[in-house]
Amino acid sequence: MNISHKVRKQGILAVIFLLLLVNLMMRAFSDIGDSMGGQETPGERIYGIALQHGIRFVSPYMTYANDGGNNRIQYWLYRNMPLEMSLLLEAEDDSHVTAYRQPSVIEEMAAIENSLAYENSLGSSIETESHDSGQEDNSGQQALEEAVLAENTAAAGGFVPAKEPVAEYSEQQLADPSFIKTTFYAEDPTTQIRPDQLQYSTLMGFDAALKQDSSDVQILVYHTHSQEAYIDSTPGDPSTSIVGVGEHLCDILRTQYGFNVLHHTGEYDVQSRDNAYANAMKGLDKVLAEHPTIEVMIDLHRDQTNPDTKLVTTIQEKPTARFMFFNGLCYTRALGTLTNLPNPYVQDNISFAFQMHLTAEEYYPGLTRRIYLKGYRYNLHYRPKSVLIELGSQTNTVEEAMNACDPIAHVIAMVLNGENKNEE
Repeated sequence: MNISHKVRKQGILAVIFLLLLVNLMMRAFSDIGDSMGGQETPGERIYGIALQHGIRFVSPYMTYANDGGNNRIQYWLYRNMPLEMSLLLEAEDDSHVTAYRQPSVIEEMAAIENSLAYENSLGSSIETESHDSGQEDNSGQQALEEAVLAENTAAAGGFVPAKEPVAEYSEQQLADPSFIKTTFYAEDPTTQIRPDQLQYSTLMGFDAALKQDSSDVQILVYHTHSQEAYIDSTPGDPSTSIVGVGEHLCDILRTQYGFNVLHHTGEYDVQSRDNAYANAMKGLDKVLAEHPTIEVMIDLHRDQTNPDTKLVTTIQEKPTARFMFFNGLCYTRALGTLTNLPNPYVQDNISFAFQMHLTAEEYYPGLTRRIYLKGYRYNLHYRPKSVLIELGSQTNTVEEAMNACDPIAHVIAMVLNGENKNEE
């Protein structure tokens, strides 16, 4: 009996020793895990494996499920094990270190549940919302595409048309003809414009929008003085003269704004500049007879200034020649109204040039010079939308003149499309 009791006592001590040893080993594993930067400890790993086997014992199909897609299935199983859920919630009550830890199991489960709820609610409303928001989505996509195109164009060194006005004038200012005259016009001493010709309502009341679509010629660009060149133009090379600049302007109006433009390159000042306007009439009569749909006539010139005058500004980091619109009033102080040079479209010409000049001043301040007023007709009597443009002077470079064609084309397009009156 004594031997048996002794053996039983030793067996109990051995079991206690083994339990203590296992406990010490678990503690050691736990300490080692803590020193590994918060990675899963061996004890936690054993516990997790046991839990997984328990789940699979309750639900054998989990054995064959794809581990990458088990999160939602495991969530529903955990949700039906209240004790386990309670233990997990209690174990993760560590809000004081939330900012320093990764999302927990409970947070992942909550995210899954929220995702499921969102998907359920979304499924019931997505069909009706798609009809209501389709137009907005398309407009948003179009705006994004336009923004990306503009950014890419700018990055490539190309011109990006201004989207919004930079400068604006008050209604009170524009209601005063004297303000309009002193701000926007330079009057030659030989002529005089009347205050009623500068009423803002009259100037902006003119309908400059195109009526003819692009199936036929809409715009004519020509040069009464085709021999005008720039400081670095190549003698005998029209592509570096006002004619070459005119072709560049026509190309922009065609390709970027969709207008049907005819560039007439007839030469009327080769022998002498004195009769250039009279000589040009024959060519213009022929062109207009062949293309009666032409609504806009632009006589593109290069100005002649003092040698020390430099008509240049900077547009989108590029040196750009300044330009001005020019109106003939068919009126001189000495002779009064020139009945031998009639122009039924004098007011229309004035209004057309004013609308383009005002648009240029709002979107590209400093690019234009004041509209110049002179007494004669200058072949502006052919169409209501006829204008003469002086692009730079003999002191400008070809590059500066070419660079000016982009903003000029944008201004012309805005007026011909009626976009300059959107805020009216």
